Amino acid sequence: MAKKQKEPKQPKQPKQPKGKAGILYGIVTALLMAASVVLACTVFFRVESVQVVGVERYTVEEIQAVASVEKGSNLILTPGEQVAGRLYKNLPYVDHVDVRKRFPTTLRLEVTESVPAAVIPASATVEMTGEDGEIIPTVAVTGELWIIDPKGRLLEPADEAAQNQYITVTGVAAFEPVQGEIIDVENPNQKASLIGLLQALESEGMLANVTDIDASLTTEISMVYDGRITAKLLSNTDFVRKLRILEEVIALTGEHEYRTVNLKGEEVFDSPSF
Repeated sequence: MAKKQKEPKQPKQPKQPKGKAGILYGIVTALLMAASVVLACTVFFRVESVQVVGVERYTVEEIQAVASVEKGSNLILTPGEQVAGRLYKNLPYVDHVDVRKRFPTTLRLEVTESVPAAVIPASATVEMTGEDGEIIPTVAVTGELWIIDPKGRLLEPADEAAQNQYITVTGVAAFEPVQGEIIDVENPNQKASLIGLLQALESEGMLANVTDIDASLTTEISMVYDGRITAKLLSNTDFVRKLRILEEVIALTGEHEYRTVNLKGEEVFDSPSF
């Protein structure tokens, strides 16, 4: 009778640690894996190039210099918000920056530049002497003019060419203007109205055709389109909707006609101007 052959012995599986030892083993393993990942990122992902796109007013070299990202620095640990913040602080015509990390070695800065929209007068606190000789602090227009974008951001002082190129704002002044900051005016309603209208004009592609904006009243604002059509609007209105109505009126107006369009109510009142 043939003998039964013995089955080969299976290798013994290593015993897994149990209880507290098992927990400690898991923690140590996780820490080692995390350390390996960090080490790999530190060694392999380093900045070799800083790409800049979307600039016209500034040069690529200017953006790179202000961004101040050192070659060889760790790409993963490069703080995108701080890079963008340096550009906002030092370059007033930088409106928005997307900082994108293109692994393994490229940092890409996608820049959107501000659009110059209007020229606004500046004001400051000056000391006036009263009839009794008392010194009275008073806010007065200084004679200085500033270029602002549709968000009300102060871009730079305006020269004579800018005064002829952009919208002329009257009736409100930027108090003690600081380059790169949003305008500050005495009446917040006038500020909100002016910025709201400028942003609506930008979104509707009408900025280039508006020559003047009068924001002197707190309840309404008016503008001159193409130097010949005056439109009057309430300060708290839906500017985009009103501008679209105005476009319909303009389409029906002769090229050389002067008109005043009252858009303060739901009905449009249109009358010739002489």
